[in-house]
Amino acid sequence: MKRPFTVTLLALAGLLLAVYNAFRAIVAAQQYEFMQSFGIGTPAILLVVIGAAWTIGFAMAAYGLWRVRAWGRRWMLIAIVAYEINFWIARLTLERTAYEQLTRPADAIVTLLIVVGVWGFLFWLGTRRAFQAFDHAQSIDALPTDAHPSHD
Repeated sequence: MKRPFTVTLLALAGLLLAVYNAFRAIVAAQQYEFMQSFGIGTPAILLVVIGAAWTIGFAMAAYGLWRVRAWGRRWMLIAIVAYEINFWIARLTLERTAYEQLTRPADAIVTLLIVVGVWGFLFWLGTRRAFQAFDHAQSIDALPTDAHPSHD
């Protein structure tokens, strides 16, 4: 069975998010001493740790989706919600700009669209069927040769 195009797109999006967060973690690590000179060393450490964690998380989700594994689908469903929650916690606690409150409604709509879009694609009937078919094929392949239904 062929991987659905939406799953391919979500796997690539997960990979891009992993790369983006790896870049953020690397930049934060490189700028640690500079940030520490301003007394903001703790947020720098947090940026490195959070960036590394999201890199691993989204890389795993992308791999699971690419391989059409049920755990990859579940991982992405959880990861996208957790990522957006993380975004909003960071935004509401760390951002100190004059225009932050002005952009909040638009960002909330974008967040909602991202979560609904990812969940919609992964709960789409054709997508769910593809994951079920791949899981079923994997479970049959895992059976010993004499236990295959085709050998009855």
